[in-house]
Amino acid sequence: MQTIISCFSKTNIVSKILTKYKGHISAMALMCTISLTPVLGQDSSPTTMDWFKKHISYLADDKLEGRDTGSKGEKLAYEYITQQFEAIGLTPKGDENSYIQQFEFSAGKELSAENTLSINGNALELNKDFYPLARSGNNQINASIVDFGYGINASDLNHNDYKKNKASGKIALVHLGSPEGVNPHSTFYPQTSIEQKIKNAEEAGAKALLLVNDEDQMDDPTGTLKNNVQAASIPVLFIKKESYKRLGKLKKAELSTSLNIIKKKGHNVIGYLDNNAAYTVVIGGHYDHLGYGHYGSLHTGEAAIHNGADDNASGVAIFLELARYLKNEDKFNNNNYLFIGFSGEELGLYGSNYYVKNPVISMESTNYMLNYDMVGRMDTLNPSLVVNGTGTSEDWKQLAKIDMPSLEIKTTDSGIGSSDHTNFYLNNVPAVHFFTGAHEDYHKPSDDEFKINYDGVYTVFDYTLKAIEELDDNGKLSFTKTDDQNERSKINFAVTLGVVPDYLYDGYGMKIDGVRSGRPAANAGIEDGDVVIKMGEYEVSDMMAYMKCLSLFK
Repeated sequence: MQTIISCFSKTNIVSKILTKYKGHISAMALMCTISLTPVLGQDSSPTTMDWFKKHISYLADDKLEGRDTGSKGEKLAYEYITQQFEAIGLTPKGDENSYIQQFEFSAGKELSAENTLSINGNALELNKDFYPLARSGNNQINASIVDFGYGINASDLNHNDYKKNKASGKIALVHLGSPEGVNPHSTFYPQTSIEQKIKNAEEAGAKALLLVNDEDQMDDPTGTLKNNVQAASIPVLFIKKESYKRLGKLKKAELSTSLNIIKKKGHNVIGYLDNNAAYTVVIGGHYDHLGYGHYGSLHTGEAAIHNGADDNASGVAIFLELARYLKNEDKFNNNNYLFIGFSGEELGLYGSNYYVKNPVISMESTNYMLNYDMVGRMDTLNPSLVVNGTGTSEDWKQLAKIDMPSLEIKTTDSGIGSSDHTNFYLNNVPAVHFFTGAHEDYHKPSDDEFKINYDGVYTVFDYTLKAIEELDDNGKLSFTKTDDQNERSKINFAVTLGVVPDYLYDGYGMKIDGVRSGRPAANAGIEDGDVVIKMGEYEVSDMMAYMKCLSLFK
């Protein structure tokens, strides 16, 4: 038994054992028996299963506080991955001969200096009576106030609230909603967005915009200083309902707004196994998660640590052990291997976006990419593995030939998905995403280590080794554009351009990072790198405005 255990990480020996005992014991059961039996002898070393447990237990521990990009928890995580790369013997491929590739991103805004508002000589209290919106520009203004109703200027509706009074040099007071409320079927509905009200005030020449909410059925605008929101050219403040009623007629205001963009650093971790081959295979997955759930969480209670054991400590565990195996085994040498732990995936594929724009191995000499994201919760009764992106190369058809008893392989063709393989596909690299399925703990604090199916993790690891072996003699894999009509989407709209946004872009407009074949943008000749600044009559100042625009079209 000791001999079997010490050879367990060698796929060929496992395969021979499975063949020998075929008909007597299922492959899954044999894996479980082998993996959970301790190694005998004085110099016992950790098994692959031991390593899986070590990696996931550490990365999903509360002390890492959910591994939010740019946080102390992210630092602990990338230091751990760095230590593993170093112990395995991978060559550093990050910045300045380190394992770390650093990138900068916008992490929202913060109030700085003074943010004040005084109306009719009465000083209002920040956050109690008023607050600046994330879209607010910075300035100091002292001017008279003019009430412009709902602030609508729509020539197609023959309605212009700015027509009778001149806004130039004045502070515009504008009410949320429209003459028909906030009914989405109303002809005024496109005019109810805050983005549109800001645009109308700017075009009318207002020096600042004060927003108030008279609608009982309408929520106040969020005071959250969101990420990557383009600032207006004028200050934009919201006055709370009770404070607005207390003030009476608004005649004159003195105000000061000061918001700064918060810049943070994210960190990819990169290690290299050089086999002196012509092409390099990228193997990786993201290691960041949601921190305390301030963004992206499906948790409805109070803020809590989102440990992300499945999402995606499980993927990190697999690519670390693939690195260990490929480093220690003298086989599969027809490719070099680049192992990457991406950060910022949960924010919008930031880390992989940055990497493909700043590759340490040229994209032309990158053979293919294997991405592991949520591979820790394989169904124990009906084991299955989803391989997304198999349409990105004809060579992936060989994966169907891999003999994995008791495991169902499900495939999807599209190269576009909500994980890091997408950015490689958009740069003409065949890329697949391994995934063991969704579950009720997705993006919740309950995604914890004790729920991991370690035998399932090993099954994904074993399948991957067979896939690498199957492809080892193929040379450079062919690349195929896929039909991306059916890719998974987090938000459903009645219409779509069929583009992938550049989530790291923080200039004006929505920059395009990829165009999907056969979709409206591609048919119209829109290309990578173009910036959308207007859709129909609606301004597109940033990502949020773009998504709002999509919801307005049918």
